[in-house]
Amino acid sequence: MSTDSAAPIRFGLIGVDSPHAPSFTRLFGNGFDGVVPGGTVTHAWKGVPASDFPLSRDRNDDFAAQVAALGVTLCDSPEAVAEACDALLIVAADTRTHPEYFRRVVEFGKPIYVDTRFALSLTEAKHMLDLAGTSGSLVLTGSPKRFTPEFRAVQSRGSARRISLTGPMPTQPGHPGLTWYGVHLIDLAVASLGPAAGPSGTVTVHSHKPANPAGTTDVTIGWEDGREATFSGKAAWSPLTSGTIKTNERTKSFSIEAGPEMLTGLLTNIVESIRADTPNLPADEVLSIVALIEAANRSIDSGTPVTTGDIRWPC
Repeated sequence: MSTDSAAPIRFGLIGVDSPHAPSFTRLFGNGFDGVVPGGTVTHAWKGVPASDFPLSRDRNDDFAAQVAALGVTLCDSPEAVAEACDALLIVAADTRTHPEYFRRVVEFGKPIYVDTRFALSLTEAKHMLDLAGTSGSLVLTGSPKRFTPEFRAVQSRGSARRISLTGPMPTQPGHPGLTWYGVHLIDLAVASLGPAAGPSGTVTVHSHKPANPAGTTDVTIGWEDGREATFSGKAAWSPLTSGTIKTNERTKSFSIEAGPEMLTGLLTNIVESIRADTPNLPADEVLSIVALIEAANRSIDSGTPVTTGDIRWPC
């Protein structure tokens, strides 16, 4: 997609039951004098809150009112938002809605960012990418933590051999295991060490579920060539995610605190990627993050190691 580099990209929100909806709107501002220049949120569709998901059900109307108060036009459908905007931000908190919301707007052929949790299954993720390939839509995604200056300052893609991470791993209805917040740790591991292998791969995930629900979940991901990611976290939420990345030459540490400031790197990346018409994550990384979460959750349930080759990879 080509956009006038002098004019701000007009973004539309799809689903507003996440605090990212008002935060993105405030950070972009009018496209010129916001914290992140180059984009502005002009339209939004509330989405359909899930009755079994309190974070969606109980926040949707409030966040819709917040974005409306910031000058965003609320539309009756995602298609109306897509027609009015240059690019779309699927920020619905409930990951279960992402495939359907994506399907409804991808036919417009416009750039689409899918917030943090791309999809719950490899089958859904692959189908979404296939739809984008057919329509010509640029697909953007990724955890905001990946784009923070704290992480980028120590990222050693290509030479990293080990990453050790500590961060919160709370869950939500419909988002078991690592699906809800553990995805951030999986994302950072893939950003540092590279994607998991496909259906014939031997990347192994071993998750240890605590006997006490308030205890610590430990996860180890091992690549065939010796690369390794280890991380742990408690069910209680914390704003801090920290880690250590090791290469053959050195060790570097980082710490990220969640908050609106954490989102600026992501939004800058989204604007830059749309201007360049380039995905911000390769497709194999998008699929790998989903596959590793599936493997980790299977390992939690079974108590045994699971390889990515055990996950059904769509053709």
